[in-house]
Amino acid sequence: KNSVAIAGATGSALPIESVKAGDAGEYQISVTNALGTTVSSLTTLEVLASVASAVTNVSVRTNLAANQRLIVGITMAGGPKRVLLRAVGPGLGVFNVPGTMPDPRMALFRDSTSLESNDDWGGSPALANTFAAVGAFGLPTESRDAALLSTVEGGRTAQIEGAVGGTVLVEAYDAESGVTPRLTNVSARNQVGTGGDVLIAGFSISGSAPKTVLIRAIGPTLGVFGVQGVLADPKLEVFSGPTKLTENDTWSPSLAAVFSQVGAFQLADGSKDAAIVLSLSPGGYTVQVSGADGGTGEGLIEIYEVQP
Repeated sequence: KNSVAIAGATGSALPIESVKAGDAGEYQISVTNALGTTVSSLTTLEVLASVASAVTNVSVRTNLAANQRLIVGITMAGGPKRVLLRAVGPGLGVFNVPGTMPDPRMALFRDSTSLESNDDWGGSPALANTFAAVGAFGLPTESRDAALLSTVEGGRTAQIEGAVGGTVLVEAYDAESGVTPRLTNVSARNQVGTGGDVLIAGFSISGSAPKTVLIRAIGPTLGVFGVQGVLADPKLEVFSGPTKLTENDTWSPSLAAVFSQVGAFQLADGSKDAAIVLSLSPGGYTVQVSGADGGTGEGLIEIYEVQP
């Protein structure tokens, strides 16, 4: 193993009981007789960490102007899995939310390819059953809210807009049991305002163990990608119910290695983007993104799984 002979490993098989992380490595077999020695090519043994919990749903509530577009991204790792996507405007009326978007529409993309879309969910019995199965609140059968049940593998983006502006809630639910495959990254990009127009994202962790996540609120570095009117100094706050768990205004360069680990793009040196790593027990959480200086602008919120 790793060019070092394994003591006692002289049989025709190498049994490894209770495989652990330390068993990972490069293995070779050496065979010797009177004519000499032959060494096999390298074989790599990778030990994958067991998955005990996962992010199982995410929601974003925001206020959109007419034809303003909200972009929500999700990444499914480990294979395909069904995801329920909803854009709820009029359905928020039962919660006495004022000024809701009367007719949101939603389209699902892989890169720049449009895969499917929905304008009105139409009271579909199959969708209604899925709402109940994942714990989503019901929608009136005649409402003009949008909903899709789609099989997702890899990265997808949902784009939400409406001809008439208003408050809209966008949700993505893991619609199947188990934590593999699972959501490993969720994100939302939109205009960040003040007061009731800050960017609010909720997410849930399900399973039997805490999960370490990276949460980022990005404004200035979006300018590197040509985004105009960015939020100059984003601040992120993480809540469990009404209790604030932590907050961050300006990210630490020590997190650069974590960005690389999870596949997140690096942030500009000295930028005022915000980022934090924390371990969260199974349950529901809320992230609020606002301007630390009271400013407004285009912002991106991201939640990454750091530890499976």
